[in-house]
Amino acid sequence: MIIRELEKRDGPEVLKFLLSEFPEEEAILGTRPEGFADVLRRAFRWDARLVLGFLRLVGRPIIVFYIAEEDARVVGTTALSFQGPTGYLSMVVVDPAYRRRGFAQALLERSRSMSARLGKRYVALDVLAKNAPARALYERAGYRSLRVQSFLVHDVASAFPKLPPPPELRPFRPSDAKPLAEIARRSNPAEVERVLPIDDRMIRGSRFASSVMAAETATWVVDRGRGPEAWIRAVVSRATEAGHLAAPIVGEGVAPDLALALVSTAGAWCANRGIRRLACQVPEENRRGRAALEGGGFHEAFQSYTLYRPVA
Repeated sequence: MIIRELEKRDGPEVLKFLLSEFPEEEAILGTRPEGFADVLRRAFRWDARLVLGFLRLVGRPIIVFYIAEEDARVVGTTALSFQGPTGYLSMVVVDPAYRRRGFAQALLERSRSMSARLGKRYVALDVLAKNAPARALYERAGYRSLRVQSFLVHDVASAFPKLPPPPELRPFRPSDAKPLAEIARRSNPAEVERVLPIDDRMIRGSRFASSVMAAETATWVVDRGRGPEAWIRAVVSRATEAGHLAAPIVGEGVAPDLALALVSTAGAWCANRGIRRLACQVPEENRRGRAALEGGGFHEAFQSYTLYRPVA
């Protein structure tokens, strides 16, 4: 067994895992093979590798992909990103023919040790609520429940009215990030805030990440003259058929019609770019954001659990 980092040649095997081992997510997101190949090319360009290498050198890596290999064959993979004090795993997968042979545990352990080396205090991951075997595996490895998230879907993006946004909506400015993060923290449970804190950078987004993902983004806020009170980001990428909305931030005093206008503006923007289906992952504690999405026609496709454990 070898655990190593992703190489460009691994792309076709990783794509196979995406298309075959995540049926619920794939039914919604619809990975485009040609778009995935373009993202991989961008990630391995000299300029992207220079930025990623420098950030890693100074102890601030953005993401690390691990590959499990047996007899020169890719048999598993996971991605490890970083949010505040936590390493966040996604796409933990092992070829069905190689399961129950320790590959998943090895990927988890390599991710845990890397997080510890970078000074992180926790590791976290998401697992489908109905995937009891995977959850049992993670719990045996020391993970415990942190939160529940719902994957919401809108099947007809063209249904959003293509109307000018109301005057209370405007484009996002970098100075909006700090007050919006404060609003979001008010509904974030203490344990979640300790493990996955909300910070300004999450709201500002990353131009570098958008460039690598071949993504176009747009962000709006509700501002009635007192500063930003609500926020949403829309993302369309060549890598997926579906567009993505970040979970809306909606302050306590924002009227439902303004929150709905925020969602509708984002949905219409995606539809104008040829997107027919939208997805949004919303934590259960974000009740006002979920209400705005459901008011705009989103429905729940499935739920997932976020699990975490200390690195020590």
